[in-house]
Amino acid sequence: MRTMKRVAAVALSVVVLMTSGVSAKAAVTDVQPAKSSSEAVLKWQWPEKGNGQAYQTISDLKIVGKYVYLANNATKKVVKLNKDTGKVEAEHNFSDSCKLDYYADIEYGDDKIYVGYANNKVEAFDADTLKPVWISEDTGHSVTSKMTYKNKKLYFGTGSYGDTDTSYYVLDTKDENDKSENETKTVKAIVKSDGGRFYWKKATEVGKYLIVSDTVGNLTSIDTTDNSVVQTKKTEITFSGSMAYDSTYSKIYFVGGVNKLYGIKVNEDGTFGDLEEKVQFCDTGYSSMTPIVYDGKIYVSGNNGESFSSDAKYKGYFGVASIGKDKTELNYVLPITNYAQCEPLLTKTTDGSVQVYFTMNAEPGGIYSVCDSKDAKVNSIFEPTDKNEINYCMRNIYADENGTMYYSNDAGYVFAVGKKAAGTVKPTESTAEEKPATKPSSEATTVVNETKVKPVTKTVKSTRSVKLTWKKKKSAKGYVIYAKAGKGKYKKVTTVGKKTSKTIKVNKDSSYKFKVKPYKLTKKNKKKYFKAYVAKAKFGSKTVKVTFKNVTGYASYKVQMKAGKAAYKTVKTTTKGGTITYTKKKAKVGTTYKFRLKGINKVNGKTVSVTIK
Repeated sequence: MRTMKRVAAVALSVVVLMTSGVSAKAAVTDVQPAKSSSEAVLKWQWPEKGNGQAYQTISDLKIVGKYVYLANNATKKVVKLNKDTGKVEAEHNFSDSCKLDYYADIEYGDDKIYVGYANNKVEAFDADTLKPVWISEDTGHSVTSKMTYKNKKLYFGTGSYGDTDTSYYVLDTKDENDKSENETKTVKAIVKSDGGRFYWKKATEVGKYLIVSDTVGNLTSIDTTDNSVVQTKKTEITFSGSMAYDSTYSKIYFVGGVNKLYGIKVNEDGTFGDLEEKVQFCDTGYSSMTPIVYDGKIYVSGNNGESFSSDAKYKGYFGVASIGKDKTELNYVLPITNYAQCEPLLTKTTDGSVQVYFTMNAEPGGIYSVCDSKDAKVNSIFEPTDKNEINYCMRNIYADENGTMYYSNDAGYVFAVGKKAAGTVKPTESTAEEKPATKPSSEATTVVNETKVKPVTKTVKSTRSVKLTWKKKKSAKGYVIYAKAGKGKYKKVTTVGKKTSKTIKVNKDSSYKFKVKPYKLTKKNKKKYFKAYVAKAKFGSKTVKVTFKNVTGYASYKVQMKAGKAAYKTVKTTTKGGTITYTKKKAKVGTTYKFRLKGINKVNGKTVSVTIK
């Protein structure tokens, strides 16, 4: 299972246009996707069967005109697919050594596709050819937020698990040197998080203002005319989803703490009103989904307090509340087998009802929907059936003008789910639960858990930093660095510019030799290489990183470390499952480090700790 993640929805009923240069979005649309599994048909999947890469990140999708854009960590490429056939129209490698964080995003604007990297940078590609246009300077932290394009500016935040004091940035998207693919873009920090990060966050657009939140509940209003901070409000409410905006009452909404809905007014000058606690969807658990507002109602999903490894049938909920100027009323809470962490897709059906589509963070990783009514129930619209395509899913669903839905899951596949032609739909029973909507309850129904839980795995990797220096080559525009481990062959490590030093990391268990190959650029902007020569190496500190995967079932976790003969000590505490990592920096050379993971729950009021791995 992957770690739990998420985007703000604008309460506008708009037709999603798919003309060239207009991007299809999640959130609200008037198009009508398949309303049941009997209507749904798989148009295509990418890559072809058997070629997926489980747990290799595929970014959220971006649909522009006739194409589906994505970034694929398995191949380290940005990809352009024909949205009707799923065939690759163009693709291009990421810049040297760049890779994606799990929650990777892409954005479109100014005829460019933007990819955020775990290497602390954003890269721009030409939307037509996918040739690189520019890459940003290093921000110091992984780019993990949703990106927002507005008026030839790109806004984004940084910070992965464990990071604090990260920032929210802006950069100018203009290609200032059209003869270079390696142009370096300057970024400007607008907001620095006070103790949190912008992981999985997206700014909410309110006129000329962008409202952005961090993981510790700080809300900031940014004036996009000059990118100045209007106000930062500390709510002290921890929440991992983003916010929805209701234009009727000029309020933003989010779900924080223990499944509580909060609202706050955004004034005409971009300042905030008072924080208002509205309703509570469930008295245990949490929500990391971004709510969606439409026609006086707000829709949300969350965890009901049951863990992934419990045997409870219902581990999540789907909730609906009516919002007014001064009063919010809870309509109903529908138990569901798991919970959504995406931005939902909302449509108004031909009979006037509202249907909400979402993915759930559980196998098989399909598309589900709820038709908002007094008899609301969850319907399965589409579920992968091949064992290689079944996996968890927290990605958004996007619909085009034909009602075709596009999404990806953790099996490394993109699916295009359309509607069968009129007259071909046969009545069929729903494959999902059909429990009637209820008022909120903390009671859990205990039945056999049908979700397959993967075993927890642990890997430990030790590396050492190496500072390389070499003689300057006259007329060289850059250098390619190569390394040879033991008796192996030289392999390319990275490429640098005109500087004559570079610090890299290597496996501590091998002896290494290094060399550099200078190059210059021809009149046709192609690289011409000189003869390689030795680079001097100065070995620095040792780093040890432990990674636990498929972690579920506990309220919190402790990573404990043992250095040599010393006792185990807690070095990290987190409430997030999925993948948990810890890095010991400046580790002592010659010292053996061991790690273990403990899971913590409260049973009958007592804290119980169990060694998981």
